[in-house]
Amino acid sequence: MAAPTGTQQLPQEKYAEELNELDEGIQELHVLYEKYFLGIDRRPPEQERKRISQKAREMRTTAIGNTALKFKINTLFAKLISFERMWDRTLREIEEGTYKRDVFKAKLRSQDRDDARSNRSAAPGPTITDANLRRLYDTYLVARQRCGESTDGLSFDSMASRIRSQVPELMQKHKAKNIEFKVVIKGGKAILKAVPRT
Repeated sequence: MAAPTGTQQLPQEKYAEELNELDEGIQELHVLYEKYFLGIDRRPPEQERKRISQKAREMRTTAIGNTALKFKINTLFAKLISFERMWDRTLREIEEGTYKRDVFKAKLRSQDRDDARSNRSAAPGPTITDANLRRLYDTYLVARQRCGESTDGLSFDSMASRIRSQVPELMQKHKAKNIEFKVVIKGGKAILKAVPRT
């Protein structure tokens, strides 16, 4: 008797690998929403959410014999659904003007930026602005928290001075006009990645 057709079965190793990618994708998406809710990004990550949501639904309908992998996809899917409800609720509150979280923090950050701008003297060559560094620092903190990493001993000043000291060296190494930094999640950990701009 022939096996039923129509259901595609993925090799377990490939499926496990895709599950890990999906897990990291959900964490990154959560960080992107946090950035939007904190006012760091101007738009919610709708395209990324659509991609992750579609991937999760596809993987959930894929036939897999391994019980542990089945359990993991169901757990990840439940986590995504829970996040989606929370994001939608927060988006609704923002739309209705009832979202209060971090208003004071945002005002303080804005004040810090204004103070720094007025105190900053002209520096030779390209440099990273305080506003960009603050945004990077906030994103990095959120990403580390979402990955379950400790944020003890992480201060804005120490991170800013470390990045500023690396910029000239990286520009010379990559023959770049400027260096941008972004936060990425790799292997379940938040890291700062330098991106040369030529």
